[in-house]
Amino acid sequence: MVIKLKKAFAAIVILMSLFDLFIGNAFAQRPEYLAPDSDKTVVVPVRENITMIATGGSNIAVQTGELGMVIVDSGNGEASVSVLDALKKLSSTPPSYLINTSILPSHTSGNGAIHSIGEGVGSGAAILGMPIIGHTNGLTLLATRFADQIPFDFWPNNAFFGDRKDLFFNGEGIEMLHQPNAITESDIMVYFRKSDVLVTGSIFDISAYPHFYPDLGGSLQGVIDGLNNIIDICIAEFNQQGGTLVIPGRGRLASESDVVEYRDMVTIIRDRVQGMVKEGKTFQEVLAARPSLEYDAIYGRDSGEWTTQMFLEAVYNEFQ
Repeated sequence: MVIKLKKAFAAIVILMSLFDLFIGNAFAQRPEYLAPDSDKTVVVPVRENITMIATGGSNIAVQTGELGMVIVDSGNGEASVSVLDALKKLSSTPPSYLINTSILPSHTSGNGAIHSIGEGVGSGAAILGMPIIGHTNGLTLLATRFADQIPFDFWPNNAFFGDRKDLFFNGEGIEMLHQPNAITESDIMVYFRKSDVLVTGSIFDISAYPHFYPDLGGSLQGVIDGLNNIIDICIAEFNQQGGTLVIPGRGRLASESDVVEYRDMVTIIRDRVQGMVKEGKTFQEVLAARPSLEYDAIYGRDSGEWTTQMFLEAVYNEFQ
């Protein structure tokens, strides 16, 4: 009986390995970890006309076509030279639109470099150059918090109010969806409908615990709401795999199953911390209980700008 179980287990392991091997090229390339100030980039093909460029600041999504390029986020400034080189290799047509999923410098520091090679479209292009699209809430944050980091000329010049903005370019519908009070109050997701690729910005960062900013309008509950919206948009091909591809704020290309796993992790940690807060425990007592223990090896950090302790403290403070 034991021998049969061992053989069955071995067969399952082999099948899982084969599944990983043949699931598709999109999941075969996993970008190396890039430090926030790295000047390196990693280029990952996603779909026929969609490419991901990983930088130390954020992942960049690029739609190419006869009319030009649509670029989502611009990464950290140190990687700008490498990003421009990658864009030139992807297409001979210039950028026509730049979309910022967030006003955080990790997503916008390269705006100036991309704007410098963009040609824009429409009657306003001669005055404003290439349109930079973002949510209006971000302009206030830029003016009050990041004005000295991102020159005014490279702020979003085509900001939108409300829940969404639509664009049709290169034969494809593009939806820009505002997610209130997630990482900040200005976050948007970008969905390429024909390609079935969703760009989440930092709402989904597969490499770390969510880094939300309460002082910029962000909240853990807003992040969870955003993750649930991502899952609602995704349509898997089989067993939550394939189908809609997800470009996260940082880290490797993902599928619906990755988002579900991440959402469940964040929700479990939230519920544990909330329960201890209701019991009257101090933050030091919560920290000693290690409510994120089984996830720390994957998403945790002991140093850097967003450590595990910082994350847990932000979660704790949300219930005060």
